[in-house]
Amino acid sequence: MLIAHDLDEPCPRCGVAGKYGNVNIDRNILRRGCNHCRQWTRYSLPEVRKKIIYLDQFFLSHAFRAQEKPFVDAAHRIEDMAARQLIVCPYSSVHTKETHLWRHEQQENLFKFIKQTARGHKFSDDFEIKRLQLQRAFAAFRTNGDVIQLVDESEVFAGEIHSWDDYFWLDMRPILGNIEAMRQGKTDAIATLVTLFPDWAQLTTSYEEDMEIEAEGYGRSLIDQYLEMWSKLARGNLMAYMDAPIDVMYVESLMHYDEDTMQMDERLARIADFFVSPHFKMIPHLRISCGIFAMLRRRVKEGAYTNQNTARKKLSGLFYDSNCISIFGPYCDAIFVDKVMKQWCDFPQARVLAPYRTQIFSVLDWDGFHGYLDQIEENYTDEMRDAITLAYPDYEPMNEPGN
Repeated sequence: MLIAHDLDEPCPRCGVAGKYGNVNIDRNILRRGCNHCRQWTRYSLPEVRKKIIYLDQFFLSHAFRAQEKPFVDAAHRIEDMAARQLIVCPYSSVHTKETHLWRHEQQENLFKFIKQTARGHKFSDDFEIKRLQLQRAFAAFRTNGDVIQLVDESEVFAGEIHSWDDYFWLDMRPILGNIEAMRQGKTDAIATLVTLFPDWAQLTTSYEEDMEIEAEGYGRSLIDQYLEMWSKLARGNLMAYMDAPIDVMYVESLMHYDEDTMQMDERLARIADFFVSPHFKMIPHLRISCGIFAMLRRRVKEGAYTNQNTARKKLSGLFYDSNCISIFGPYCDAIFVDKVMKQWCDFPQARVLAPYRTQIFSVLDWDGFHGYLDQIEENYTDEMRDAITLAYPDYEPMNEPGN
């Protein structure tokens, strides 16, 4: 058997030293084994309930560079608390994409750092989370069910997130496709967005009206992209399905509902009705994203981002920032984002994560963030401390509570 951690003690079964140690951890069971007598010993570990914290790319990049003490100190503390099973900081598909779009020789080292900080825990892909929420809302729309959707963290993790970390995790290189095309797409998306600002600046719409406009615009774009794909297919372009934007697949997934009893045009008309319904507008990721872009509209109307070149630079990460907050934020106890996103999310009319009780932190309030971590530390009991010693014999505490 593979001994992950050799122990300086003899096997309790055969008494032979040097052959006994920790083998693995499965949920809350620690398994120890002996390569001499081949016997196993099992220890029950306390149940854990970790706080889920999303660290955005801004935080992780600064922590990785290790040039600013507040980020370094916070990263070390997070690493220590994660090792003690108090918190978990999963990485996401947004982290993966942003890291691999970074033109730097340290790109792979940054990605390794992000995965190590997450201790191998990962959110489901952003596309899958959005599809899940969309289909659940559509199912409720079809049956005239509840408009408000609840989120469940178990939906977005492949395994049990509230379990003791094993010694090893499976790590596979991501398949990202054409990186240069992704870089260009990111640049083009921001450039297109900025061209809308002069028209936005003339608007007198309220924040709530801007949210409605954003949601209806997104729904309309989904239908338009789907119809464009079918138009190309009808003209003999057999690659249209493969070349279509990934958002088209959301519409495609909804078209399969009731396909045995409804004609294609009837199903498409029903989807169009869904895209202007409260069920659609209250989808968690959509409502949060629309709230963020409504804040952008508000800032433009207040006179911000008048220089388009400057605006493109300042907003270069906007779509990824919006994704990490809107898609993953509702499943977290807390998120750490850059100061602009923090200010937008906390705007009194917005409060985009308030329904999910997700706390938001940024560099604007390091004391508040450490105070939050202090509260989590209060759950570190003597029972947990003893179990950590059993499970992770090489662990060296950075800062024990009360010291």
